Amino acid sequence: MQISLFAQNFVIKNDQILSDMVVQKIEIIGTELKQKSGVSLFLAAYETFGERGIYDEFRSLNLKPPYAVLILGKNEHKVEIYADEETLKLFDKERILSPYPERGTILPILTSKNGKDIFNAALLNGYADIAEGIAASQNITLENSIGNANKTTLNFIRLLVYGSMAFVVVFIIYRKRAKRG
Repeated sequence: MQISLFAQNFVIKNDQILSDMVVQKIEIIGTELKQKSGVSLFLAAYETFGERGIYDEFRSLNLKPPYAVLILGKNEHKVEIYADEETLKLFDKERILSPYPERGTILPILTSKNGKDIFNAALLNGYADIAEGIAASQNITLENSIGNANKTTLNFIRLLVYGSMAFVVVFIIYRKRAKRG
């Protein structure tokens, strides 16, 4: 209840791309991050940039440091994260925007052919990942974050599968050498 009283509209542009539930969750995460770290994390989702480009839209927002903003152009298939110099040091922009599923949290979802609601999932995951990165760099715990439970589980399963395959290969090589001599 306290968080909703101080909501500061961290979704600064939404051309009906995000659902109301996602907007509400982003507002909760953004408000908590702002209260605990002092950093404002915004999201802007455009249907199209029109004549202007993504950078021009960012510049027109006139944000005051410390800030970070996640911007999506749906029709242009562009996504970018802008931040002031100090805030940019608090999270790993390259990892978040990575196209590889084991690293990135936005582009792998946007490029997937599965699912109807890829924009809500991609933007919420990316926003939460940025917020968690900022919070972790300042030794802050966000109570309302969505967490990395799925990513942690997938990495554990990968480790288990690759470890099992390595064990089998080493075991086969050992058996062959044991038979020779």
